[in-house]
Amino acid sequence: MHINQSVSFLAIFLLLFSLSCVSAEETTIHVIDVGTGDAVLVESAGKYALIDAGPGRNTTADYLAGHNISSLDLFLVTSMDHGKTGGILEVMNRTVVHDFRDTGSGGLYPQYARVLEKIKNESIPHSILTEGDLIPIGTDAAISVVPVNRSATGGYDEAVLKIIIGNISMLLLSQNGSPDILDHDPIQILRVPDHGSRRGYDAGFIHRLRPEVAVISAGRNGDGPNKATVMGLEAIGAEVYRTDIKGTILIMTDGEKYRTGSSRSSPAGSISLISVIETRPPG
Repeated sequence: MHINQSVSFLAIFLLLFSLSCVSAEETTIHVIDVGTGDAVLVESAGKYALIDAGPGRNTTADYLAGHNISSLDLFLVTSMDHGKTGGILEVMNRTVVHDFRDTGSGGLYPQYARVLEKIKNESIPHSILTEGDLIPIGTDAAISVVPVNRSATGGYDEAVLKIIIGNISMLLLSQNGSPDILDHDPIQILRVPDHGSRRGYDAGFIHRLRPEVAVISAGRNGDGPNKATVMGLEAIGAEVYRTDIKGTILIMTDGEKYRTGSSRSSPAGSISLISVIETRPPG
């Protein structure tokens, strides 16, 4: 009897140990090269979530088509800035959207009326991004709507999002360079605010975040990100990746470690792996 119990306990232990050794399915974050604007695709466990759609009409839709993506499980719009909304209608014309969420202020912007009309005509589920929400993507990833002190931001119409995959997280900042974030959990990857401008760079805020990787979404026209911003990021030890130099930036992770890469030749072009970085322990 005792021998049988020992065998049973051993079998359960071995089963639990084997399950703990199975890695989660890899999630890929695409910071799409849309010029001076924002569009991020999260691909996890066969599910697709698009965050913003860049300034150009076709760029984001073409990228999705190049990856044979015809259906979006989740489409999030974080502000009414043209750098995020210019490509929304074309994406919606060329993909099936199953869940659409925005800041709820689109009715104040005439250019957004066609988006709202399409949502209504096609009966697309539509809700507001609410601080504190945790939105799952498949089984391994989620998007958190980060709580922000609105009095400190002057009520700025912008949702701050964080992509979370296991122990790896990426904070998406945009125009408001240093929101008073009430969520102080560590991050590894930062999308730099305001496309790397000097105005959007707050040295104290960035030093508090201390990202390992900083991604700048910027166009190839003009002077690019401010040199002082890039130098400041590098000074705190962040590896800086720019879409105006590398094209689309890719972050691939199983929730414990991540790789960064890029794709430039075409939407379905080859991936060039740049580095492998082990997860740092919390704190």
